[in-house]
Amino acid sequence: MPRVLDLPRELRLTFAVLDFRPEPERSWILLEANPNGQWAFIPDPRESIADAITDFLETSCR
Repeated sequence: MPRVLDLPRELRLTFAVLDFRPEPERSWILLEANPNGQWAFIPDPRESIADAITDFLETSCR
């Protein structure tokens, strides 16, 4: 069974937001891997999320 972290690596994505739909008789169904996932609507941690993504991209994309 593939792990969640394997998909972005296989797709060569540095960042991805994965959307799932829960299924009662199964576990979860993957709907999409979005390399531009939306997180800015979350007011409290918005700045810390942006800083963490910026730091990660600056160090890993060199």
